Amino acid sequence: MQSIQKPIVIVGAGFAGMTVALNLKNLNPSLPILVVDYASNFIFKPLMYEVLSEEIRIWEATPKYANIFADAGITFLKNCLTKISFKENILEFSDELKLSYQYLVICTGSIPNSFLIKGVEENCYFFNDFHDLNKLKSFLTKSQKTSSHKQLFIVGGGPSGIELACKIQDIFTDQFQISLIEKSNEILSRNKIFNREQAEIALEKRKINIFLNSTVKEVSKTEIIISSEDGITSLDKDIVIWTAGVKPNLSYLETDDITKKYGRILVNNQLQIENHNNCFAIGDISIIAGMEDLPITAQVAMQEGNHLAKNLALLIQGKDPLPFEFQDNGEMISLGIGDASISGLGVTLSG
Repeated sequence: MQSIQKPIVIVGAGFAGMTVALNLKNLNPSLPILVVDYASNFIFKPLMYEVLSEEIRIWEATPKYANIFADAGITFLKNCLTKISFKENILEFSDELKLSYQYLVICTGSIPNSFLIKGVEENCYFFNDFHDLNKLKSFLTKSQKTSSHKQLFIVGGGPSGIELACKIQDIFTDQFQISLIEKSNEILSRNKIFNREQAEIALEKRKINIFLNSTVKEVSKTEIIISSEDGITSLDKDIVIWTAGVKPNLSYLETDDITKKYGRILVNNQLQIENHNNCFAIGDISIIAGMEDLPITAQVAMQEGNHLAKNLALLIQGKDPLPFEFQDNGEMISLGIGDASISGLGVTLSG
């Protein structure tokens, strides 16, 4: 194996960053790898719903980065990236630290997207990290001490919205009247048909209302205003949980730094950023030319991370990188306490 003069810097330690770092170190233990993230702990987001329902404990889903990377011989730095100078190969951070790199991997993940709808940021709860989880759990728990059948709205009929609706209903039984608001004509519109059918059964069983073909126009302190085929409707609410979508976390990029598509960094099928062959973008922040329909999931992020580790090892040896190919291994969705639906590799299971 050939050596390099400057470190490989990986910014963002979610599923994509974690995977590329650990796999690359395994392929070439002598490589200097630096992982940077603004947080201290990894967040295993698929398990947040089980933490909410106390099926698992919070520490089981939030291991410390320092421990994970120290065990692998990888340097970890807690810091917040503010600027990338691609021409100079320099990173700038919030504490004025500057770092140079030989290869750069950016995988800073996603953040909630309010779509600039009035009142969403101020009057909604979110479910993107453990700060959001603790805030939501505190509200739900305090609500048990007051009157039942509070009006709880979940905006977004994707996996997050469905899993939250089922978990909350199972935990708090009749404490809330839960309503799900979805802009399209069906829930889980981008998911497997079997999982969609099982989710519909789970929601009906729990008497959860579903508003299809409906969009949110505004969220005030006491009301949620939705638009549907029937017109504009104002509904009283006690709480609104926003799971209606995410956007890439790219606050550190200058406007014209690189090419974007649908708001995400455009990369080639070797996962390289255009005109910057030593820089790569993977996970939620990137979109691969010719593979625009790939879902924004942990499965995709991890496969990209694994492939990029191999490509970096090839580049360091002076060899050509290989094109990325996605292997759909299926999906699982949690449908309440102790229940789930699985669809993949020709197998469907629920229960």
